[in-house]
Amino acid sequence: MSWILVEREMFVRMCDDCEISDLVREQIKLWAPTFQNTYQLSRQKKVFWTTNNRFEIWVVRLPNPEANKGKRGGFRLVLFLDLNERTINLEYIEERDEMGFKDEGVKKKNKYSAFIEDLKEFLTKKDVPSKNSG
Repeated sequence: MSWILVEREMFVRMCDDCEISDLVREQIKLWAPTFQNTYQLSRQKKVFWTTNNRFEIWVVRLPNPEANKGKRGGFRLVLFLDLNERTINLEYIEERDEMGFKDEGVKKKNKYSAFIEDLKEFLTKKDVPSKNSG
């Protein structure tokens, strides 16, 4: 069974705000269904999974071909997997230079960290089995 790709509202909004080109979005759409969550690489890290192992959050480094930058200077993408529904949910994208990895970007780094924490909380609540099941 193949994965279903979902561009969530935050991802779409950030693509517009960051002026992510249609070319880059199309490349992400082609890449995402091939994403392997069976192992971690330096360019993709699992940062969270829920207690019942339904959801996983991954942070992925992607190159920016338009800026002639590789994964190190490209984009950061946050996605989560719904293992029950077999969906890859694109949730957040940002250019690496805009993520606050330098001293002057502390607010942006804190905003990114808060976003990850909110996503963890949201998925944890969704992962609670309903009382009617079982």
